[in-house]
Amino acid sequence: MATRTRKLTEPLETVTLLFGAFLVVIVITAIASTLLTRSASFYGFGHSTICATDTHIGISGESTSNDHVFSTKPGAWLNDTANLQACTSHPSTGQRALYTLTALPRGLLFAAILLFLWRIIRTAGRDGPFTPQVAASMRWLGWLVIAGTIAAAAIQELANGLLLNTMLTHHISWLLNAITAPIGALFPAVGCGLLTFSRVMRLAAAMDDEIKATI
Repeated sequence: MATRTRKLTEPLETVTLLFGAFLVVIVITAIASTLLTRSASFYGFGHSTICATDTHIGISGESTSNDHVFSTKPGAWLNDTANLQACTSHPSTGQRALYTLTALPRGLLFAAILLFLWRIIRTAGRDGPFTPQVAASMRWLGWLVIAGTIAAAAIQELANGLLLNTMLTHHISWLLNAITAPIGALFPAVGCGLLTFSRVMRLAAAMDDEIKATI
């Protein structure tokens, strides 16, 4: 029975373990590189240059009029890119914190999803797949994917806009960017699928209890 239950959670169990181990290795390697070298950084904390880009604003590095409109504060400069991008090689603590928020929410969301998946796998392996606990965990995972994706995208866009404004003399509309942050359709669709399957699992758990009661 244990072997059958364990096989039931494959290959998701193995994939979750591999992704979790990969995430831990990446974090440890990044922290070690930041502490031991002078050319690496970990979520903005380290010795490397930080940049912020507004993909809603297109500029040309050859246009003096754009350089006049979007001028930088001392210590920062504009990059010659298709979109508005400002960088600084000596960021303040506040700028580093904002740069961290441009990437960290998505990483935390990924780690939280892995933890929820592992919880579902362990519960299914211990009690079986058709239980109220599995259904509840799947429902929470669905809401985490939906709400977490929207929140992470909004926070990252908000932090990116605020960081860009710390380097520009002409401020951009960071609030509009946060509201219109692109989230894509994949993750919300996956979250809705998990919510639907959680309802199916809840009904299946109730039917399983009824069958066991009649035996």
